[in-house]
Amino acid sequence: MSQPNRQNQKTRFFLLAFALSFFLLAIMGLIVVFLLNPAQEESSSFEQTSADTFYLPREEDNISVLLSGYAEKEEGAVFFALARLDMLSGGIPVVLFPPQTILDEQTGYATLAQAYAQGGAPAAAKAIAETYSIPVDRYADIDSQSLIDAVNRVGVAEYTLTQDLSYHTDDIFISLSAGRQLIDGQKFWDILRYPDYDGGVVQQCQEGAQLIAAYLNGRLSAVLGDNAQALVSGLLDLVDTNLSYVDYESRQPALQFLSKLEGDPAQAYPLTGAWNKAGAFVPDAAARRQLVQRFG
Repeated sequence: MSQPNRQNQKTRFFLLAFALSFFLLAIMGLIVVFLLNPAQEESSSFEQTSADTFYLPREEDNISVLLSGYAEKEEGAVFFALARLDMLSGGIPVVLFPPQTILDEQTGYATLAQAYAQGGAPAAAKAIAETYSIPVDRYADIDSQSLIDAVNRVGVAEYTLTQDLSYHTDDIFISLSAGRQLIDGQKFWDILRYPDYDGGVVQQCQEGAQLIAAYLNGRLSAVLGDNAQALVSGLLDLVDTNLSYVDYESRQPALQFLSKLEGDPAQAYPLTGAWNKAGAFVPDAAARRQLVQRFG
């Protein structure tokens, strides 16, 4: 083979090798770009999701609310329910106080009913806080019809009633069977106001606390959904309260956190004690310790 032919052949081999190498490098570059970019996007998405959903329980998210309910044609409150959003323990304890619960003399009132009669819900909340050395940050006072409307707006929830309820007067008609059932607004109010429980007022409070806890557990998702803002704003309009929308909005991450925990966050606690000769209910030492531990 002549010298020029050999030189041309070497040139063709060089160009072919160069083109092949360039092609392989280009393919490898495309593969690397394809593989790395989705990973970066996924990592970025994960970091954003983590930042949006991460929540560390904080003491400043804790809040206690005293809910009192009354019938418009009757004097005094029918029930006093204390509930606390306790993020450090990851729960919502609930307890009901008999209206005739005794108060410390320093409050200026003999009973919870007297505090409510003379100073309304704010006075009742302050009196409980001073008597039992626990924070009561907010109060909410609601009439029977508004309570029924509020429950109906939030939606029905399952509850197991412990006994048959049957009570008929000119103004009150209550007829509920014991057992598991769906609770709407009217049933909710009837269970709270029923005056003839086997165990008297103490059982009425225990049943009421269990009802409220079960309802909170069953309907917590309602205040976390797409329509939560309108729902909560509407509920606040139904009550006389110092609870604000900001109180709710700032605790949405806390409520989301609670909703994802295993088990039911809301738990009912009984208030044990005895009646004195004057007809006032006196919580015993165990009840006082429990109030401090669960609501302090």
